[in-house]
Amino acid sequence: MNRRKKAVGLLGLLLMTAVLLTGCGQSGAGSENAKDSAQTDAGTNMVEIKKDGIISNTTEEEFDEELYGDEEMLRDFILRNATTYNGQLGEELIAVKKLEVKKGRVTMVIEYGSGEAFSTLHGYPFFYGTVAEAYAQGYDLDVELYEAGTGEAGAASINREQLLEMGSRKIIITQLLPKEYLTIHTGGKILYIRGAECVKSDVAEIGTAEEGSERETAYIVFK
Repeated sequence: MNRRKKAVGLLGLLLMTAVLLTGCGQSGAGSENAKDSAQTDAGTNMVEIKKDGIISNTTEEEFDEELYGDEEMLRDFILRNATTYNGQLGEELIAVKKLEVKKGRVTMVIEYGSGEAFSTLHGYPFFYGTVAEAYAQGYDLDVELYEAGTGEAGAASINREQLLEMGSRKIIITQLLPKEYLTIHTGGKILYIRGAECVKSDVAEIGTAEEGSERETAYIVFK
């Protein structure tokens, strides 16, 4: 699994979103430059589900001064985006906890009060809640999930009916962008999984998709 090749960084996603929303590029960078940077950035993209249900996202990637300006400009850009999206969500669900530029790399920690808030900022679906909540919100649960640690067709698995019986179990459902990758720390033992790799009892990884391939929706059921 190649999780680093041509990954889409959060900064690139935000910049492309800003271009789409405003119809113009940032100072010194047009939309084409933003696209190229987003496709070649590499680093870390990690989600941690905290005990209080907060979704904490840590990203670390190369800092391109020509694209993002200096650290102060970048901080202002990120904070303005968080404020804009909180306004769209109707409440303060996105909080920038850390933004640091050091040795040519930028590290950010952003916390989200819901999967919807995460989706809004990242630009791809991300649900976190119980199986019953996912069903109530209309998510497609007609899938076969494999017991964590197996992941192969023919191994121990559950179907839609068995999944619905686990209504109180927690579940993450996401469909990343083709060049995006994500490491997820669930905070609880992973029970069943699909579209991701269980690398530890409470850690799953979703790698980048092959060029031109259809991105699979990932399901992670955990305690």
